[in-house]
Amino acid sequence: MKNYGVFVTLLSMVFLASCGNSRINVDVSNIVVNEVKINRLEQDIFTMDTTNVLKATEVLQNKYGKFYSGYIAGVINNGNLRDSSYSYRMKQFINDRDMRQAYTDCQKIYPDVEFLKEEFTGIFKHFKYYFPDKKLPKITTMMSGFNFPVVYIDSTIAIGLEMYLGSNNKFYQMLAMPRYKSMFMNKETIAPDAVRTWMMEEFPYNLNQSDFLSEIIYVGKIMYLTDMLLPEVNDSLKIQYTQKQLEYCTQNEFNVWSYFVAQKLLYTTNQAEIVKFTSEGPFTSAFSKDSPPRIGYWIGWQIVRQYMKNNPKITVEQLMQQNDAQQLLAKSKYKPGK
Repeated sequence: MKNYGVFVTLLSMVFLASCGNSRINVDVSNIVVNEVKINRLEQDIFTMDTTNVLKATEVLQNKYGKFYSGYIAGVINNGNLRDSSYSYRMKQFINDRDMRQAYTDCQKIYPDVEFLKEEFTGIFKHFKYYFPDKKLPKITTMMSGFNFPVVYIDSTIAIGLEMYLGSNNKFYQMLAMPRYKSMFMNKETIAPDAVRTWMMEEFPYNLNQSDFLSEIIYVGKIMYLTDMLLPEVNDSLKIQYTQKQLEYCTQNEFNVWSYFVAQKLLYTTNQAEIVKFTSEGPFTSAFSKDSPPRIGYWIGWQIVRQYMKNNPKITVEQLMQQNDAQQLLAKSKYKPGK
């Protein structure tokens, strides 16, 4: 599963820290972006004339370009458009009872996507504030066959609406979806998920090491970009933690960091060790059951926040170009209090 206001000075930033949120607000009222248009691929597919799939496919290819072939092959795993079985597999996908019911649920919950237009207008304005020379992606909604919440293909952010039907949706129970995942499968998490996915494609891993510190710093930078583009969104939604898990992090930040240092984990390249603190799950097994998963990424996020706070002349663009995790850590002066 990519400079007008590029320098962010203390005068143009307002730091607020409350209710588990770290906000950095900038004035984007004068930033102009084109009207956000959101295509509805799931509607185009599930209203397709299945008596002539190939003709309908030509229309979709003209509308969606290379994204459509990427969607078919990489999202719903229906092979190549030129495969002899393509039409048959598309009919299967469209006529599958569960897929049709999921599609119906999507249309009931998301009859329109005006809220996404509003959210992405703000997101795009903030992105252009920090990166005025970069191009903005296209956006579409889709049905991924319960494979992906969000994908980024051919400069297109595609949102799998069936992955946001509400935490108690029957499909998540049928699929035995872990509660720690399904509890965040709702409308409020669409924008944070989309931003993180987009930013990881826009700014691929560029650090000069592949150790634990470098990995958590990289994800910390992605999370910091999420702060920049979604300044009003609570941290819990950005990283998919409960409020109680966020409180655990803030209350135990010193202990977690001390553990990483004492166990000499920062520079390990042992993937078995790294995944203990970066993988999904109900909690981080090295700590208590009250701890959240991926706690290493949360620490990386705090390091990057501290780095930017203590180095106000560093621009967001310069942050993303920084490829030395050790140097970033040193200049952050990160030292959580007891």
